[in-house]
Amino acid sequence: MIRMNLLPREEKVQHDTGISLPKIGDMVLPVAMVVITLAAIGGTAMAQRMKIQSLNASIAEVDEQARALAPQIARVNLLAQERAELDLRLGIINKLEQHRTVSVKLMDDVASAAPDNLWFTAVENVNSLLTLEGATSSVLVVSDLMSRLEAMPGFSNVKLQLAEQEKITEFDVVSFKITSEIVSNPSAN
Repeated sequence: MIRMNLLPREEKVQHDTGISLPKIGDMVLPVAMVVITLAAIGGTAMAQRMKIQSLNASIAEVDEQARALAPQIARVNLLAQERAELDLRLGIINKLEQHRTVSVKLMDDVASAAPDNLWFTAVENVNSLLTLEGATSSVLVVSDLMSRLEAMPGFSNVKLQLAEQEKITEFDVVSFKITSEIVSNPSAN
């Protein structure tokens, strides 16, 4: 039996569900975009993972080198500390060496300035101030000592602090006290 539809085309019942399948041409572009995006993200993630692995390998290598060089680094630090201590000691020795002869020269100058018939009972040097105490037979000898000290380049501002007559045993003497500033570099004057 042959079936034929005798109804006109317009009158045919159409069942419209409201859902239609997309055409293949419309789906290609969004799918391609998703695939390209996923490929870019995957490629970037892979590149970053490789870079992290490379950096971790470099860090491990540097750590290994640091562990290998640790004894030498410790030795160098120890030598630097010892050198600093030695430099400090040498500085102290040089300072002492420079001032070692000052007291000797000072005493030599005082002794060479002392006239006959005079003796010292105390010689004191505090902060570049020389104090001389002693006794002699006359005030003129004290004056002579002060003149000689004033004429020497290592002394300045020579002053008589005390001069008084005393009796030691059966002799009359003049006790004196003289102060003078010590010039540290007499050639500069």
